[in-house]
Amino acid sequence: MRIFIDTKATWNLPSVLVHQVVIDLITAEIQLPSAEIIVVSDGFNGILPPGASLMSTMEAENLLINCTNAVIIHFGLVFKGAEHFPQYFIDLTNPKHLKEGFLANWIAQINYHKTIKKARRVFGWLDLPSPSLPSYEWSELAMAKSRNSGGDNYFMAFVPLSEIVSTLKEFSIFKKWQQTSMAILFICENQKELSNAESLVKGYKYRNAVFFKTLENLDLIDFAAAYTTLWSTSIHYYTRMIQWSAGLGVPILMNSTSNWSVAFTKAGECFNFSETMGLSNHFKLYYKDEVYKQTRANHGHAWFNQMKQDGLTIKNGIFAQ
Repeated sequence: MRIFIDTKATWNLPSVLVHQVVIDLITAEIQLPSAEIIVVSDGFNGILPPGASLMSTMEAENLLINCTNAVIIHFGLVFKGAEHFPQYFIDLTNPKHLKEGFLANWIAQINYHKTIKKARRVFGWLDLPSPSLPSYEWSELAMAKSRNSGGDNYFMAFVPLSEIVSTLKEFSIFKKWQQTSMAILFICENQKELSNAESLVKGYKYRNAVFFKTLENLDLIDFAAAYTTLWSTSIHYYTRMIQWSAGLGVPILMNSTSNWSVAFTKAGECFNFSETMGLSNHFKLYYKDEVYKQTRANHGHAWFNQMKQDGLTIKNGIFAQ
């Protein structure tokens, strides 16, 4: 028997999210009969665990022609020829979050329900195994910093376009106090948002310390290389990424005005980002007190480990949105 995991995803899912979930599934040993696991991808970003092989879409389609016993696991899309085999849908999102207008949402909803009807079973966030996270060498983290911020330590900010200016005001207060190298990396939803974000910082005094990256170009190591991570809004897949940040030992700052589940607010420090001097004071505290920073990182890591152990609590929805 062959288990095909198709990594093509719909509904604007970041590839880093899908690929890491694939690794988590394989690491945890998918609860299906023992079989050959084939990951179908035309650009997989990550290292597959032992016991799985990687194939392009074309290779998988050719192999499936003569295959009589196969199972398909997918994230919303399946490759040609896979439609006639048992399908299991990993539902990482809901198409309602699309922003292209009524027609796009309507079509997405139709496709979403068709996908569910074709699947023998739908797996949601609570069915996923805990993240399987690697450890990185110092040299690897240094290279990530070089790519993201020219080598400087950076705050990694997940904030909407409308909050970039207010976040930079707080960053300016910190930079005036710090007066040395420290950067901020904004993670944008797509290239269009990135271009709009860049236009906002033209003429900004500390422009050389401000960097941008899209979700599509995000790598797991970017989290590990961050000084801290900032989370202003609650998006369905951010909860998985917060787990990455905590598991990799990176301190977490969360905006208390967002609709986070109570359990996730325990992953780091939760306060109102709109409060004057709120973010900047936290930037200062983490920068000047390495012991405090490490204590907060350890706190998040302990939260992550407890979450991994407490499977029943997760199933009961305490860690759900």
